[in-house]
Amino acid sequence: MGFGFLLAGVIFLFDPFINIFDILPDVIGYLLIVYGLSKISDLELKASEARRRMTSALYVAAGRAAVIACSFFMEFDETLTLVFAFALATLEIFFVIPAFNMLFESLSYSCMRFSASEINDKAENLQKVTPIFVVVRAVCAVVPQLTALKNEYGYVGDETGLENSGVLALALTALCAVVSFVFGIVWISMAVPYLKSLKNNKEMNAHFLARYAAEVETDEVLHIKRSVKRFTALLFVSLLLFICVPIDEYYLVPDFLAPVLLLFGFYFAKKYTSDYKNTAVICAAAAAFSVAAYIFSFRYAAEMGYVYFPYKADGFAGFFVPFAVLSAVSHALMLAVYKRAFSTLKTAVENAVGVRGTQDARRREADDYRKTELCKKVNGLAAVVYVSVAVSGAMMLLSPWFSLSWSVRLIAAVVAVICAYNVKSDVCEEAEKIL
Repeated sequence: MGFGFLLAGVIFLFDPFINIFDILPDVIGYLLIVYGLSKISDLELKASEARRRMTSALYVAAGRAAVIACSFFMEFDETLTLVFAFALATLEIFFVIPAFNMLFESLSYSCMRFSASEINDKAENLQKVTPIFVVVRAVCAVVPQLTALKNEYGYVGDETGLENSGVLALALTALCAVVSFVFGIVWISMAVPYLKSLKNNKEMNAHFLARYAAEVETDEVLHIKRSVKRFTALLFVSLLLFICVPIDEYYLVPDFLAPVLLLFGFYFAKKYTSDYKNTAVICAAAAAFSVAAYIFSFRYAAEMGYVYFPYKADGFAGFFVPFAVLSAVSHALMLAVYKRAFSTLKTAVENAVGVRGTQDARRREADDYRKTELCKKVNGLAAVVYVSVAVSGAMMLLSPWFSLSWSVRLIAAVVAVICAYNVKSDVCEEAEKIL
């Protein structure tokens, strides 16, 4: 029932933060927990709420991962590090504590019929200890950064990742890391045995699996709703990846993940995807060329990023041409991917609207009208996205000659995302009506 994923997930969450850095990526831990709750959340309302709150905690962890990634390409001064550390600590406390409280409450509620009283007592103890651990972990990440308030200037950052200057800051970092680690050990030593006991409770797991098979797996309408919503969400996120502002001449946003996300989307909406195998091959090819273009963009930026009129510099062709060719091919493949994506979305909408059927002629007429309107919106969004991807590819090719190419690319991507959000909202609203 996913208890093994919960067990694996918490193991990523007990380690201390070193300034803004996270040794064991929390984002992986929350992904495992959210996935582990996927089945039981279909059966228990409290587990469903816990999964929703854990998803919010996942977004916080993803934000931390993004800040860490940027720190490898940007030089953070002590004040900026303090700002990030404080903001992330505040978000941790605000989102993570309610998420874990609801998680342990839902597990205790769902499993009380099958667990001994001492097991339920462990859940209650975890609910008491978890807020203390989360607060200590968050505070210990901020305290060493407060020394930045004494420094007016000074850039920091070395290979160790301890972005502090001065003996006091280093001492506080070490001390806070030890304190956080001790609390983490206490917390994980309580969480692991509890989750192991749930994972090994065969009677309870058999009961939940039987309920899941009877109540969820046979619910075709529920699966239609989910496939439509998942595909629409992944399509929207893939477009977000085209929004990128160069930092120190580097495009850091991994737009090569767009075809990967759409590949998962096509898998979830396989029944609505024509020629799924060829679609998967095109997605894989688009991802491969996009990764290569991403790598060569870094090579080009490292050599020509700070050169005025780079097209006049020696060696320009050797750095730009490989990137340009790969970028052109990847954008062409992305156009093919999005063409198939909107075909799939249109088919999904046509099948989802009015799926339950009705004998009421007026209701059927309303469903047909709604279906037609949604398909028109999908077609309109497809046209906007095609233009946006084409503009993105063209601006990447013109970047050496047109210094504001990134701004045109950004505007096109933002317009596509705004249109996609409106269509996504309409499609998801219609999908909710299915149940």
